[in-house]
Amino acid sequence: MPRIQLLPSSLLLSANTCARAAAFRVSTRPRLFASTSIDPHPQDQRLFSEEVNIIYDSRCGVCKLEMDFLARRDSEKINVGAPRLKMTDLEGDGYDPADPANGGVTYTEGMAAIHGVTAYGKVVKGVPVFSLAYSQVGLGWLFRVTTWPIVKQLVDVGYYLFAKYRTNITRGASIDTLVKQYEAKRALQRQTDADDCQVCKPKKP
Repeated sequence: MPRIQLLPSSLLLSANTCARAAAFRVSTRPRLFASTSIDPHPQDQRLFSEEVNIIYDSRCGVCKLEMDFLARRDSEKINVGAPRLKMTDLEGDGYDPADPANGGVTYTEGMAAIHGVTAYGKVVKGVPVFSLAYSQVGLGWLFRVTTWPIVKQLVDVGYYLFAKYRTNITRGASIDTLVKQYEAKRALQRQTDADDCQVCKPKKP
């Protein structure tokens, strides 16, 4: 019969103590993903109180309907009093790509594809924006299938085609045409502001 060698009681006690210490460290480790925040980084400063800023084209009828639906579900049904979705209109007079909340998304980029910016500055583009937004209003399961490899490819191609010709259908002009109109409008506004500034300057005696 093989001899069974017993470990000294001091070694058993030491091993037991180490095991308990390791278990304590695991049980007391911060739960990094316990928060409902999309991109929780406590060391960073939030850019806005909501979870996602969706940058969209309000003059696109399809886009407007979807954003209105999400906004109503967010503020009136799911997250009453503490909405998680922030909506920013590309066509708004005050839209500023330099605003950190807008993630540096230019008018041209925003017209080419929908963008989202998380409260901590992460920029998301295309179909993932919808998945992110719908998850905030309790409908994330609708887009879960889009993470499957084959389905994802089909959805990405479908969205690319929609985004490319979206404005032709909903606004009667191509994205290039709308961008040129926008840039001309902004240039005119800058010139007007400069002229007003010259008028406001006090005349030298």
